[in-house]
Amino acid sequence: MPVRGERRGRRAWMWGVLAVGVVGVVLNLVDWGVRGRLAPSDAAPLLLAFGAGAELVTGTRRRMLRAGAAVVLVVAGLAAGIPAVAGLVRGGSADWTGLVLGGLVVAFLAVCCAGLVVQLRERRAARA
Repeated sequence: MPVRGERRGRRAWMWGVLAVGVVGVVLNLVDWGVRGRLAPSDAAPLLLAFGAGAELVTGTRRRMLRAGAAVVLVVAGLAAGIPAVAGLVRGGSADWTGLVLGGLVVAFLAVCCAGLVVQLRERRAARA
């Protein structure tokens, strides 16, 4: 069981992380307006904001924020991974960071799908 002050300190850190994430999102939006494009790494502040927001709320909102973070992670990983794999298949230069990020996203999706399968089997067993 967490100590009372420990929980308050954790919430304070989450508010700080949320603030950093929101500032990063605003900066990336301004950069997008100036440069005209976004890089997959620009999703990191959005992930921070979603994650910190999910820790600060409860119930359905927490699940929605976690799902939003997962969607951002998958989209950014695929946006970085697909061109890297295409470059590697063509025999050209490969962006190793994009390859690793794409591989991690594929592993993340595999774990999520396995968790859903296990959850569905448990529900079916409970009904029977």
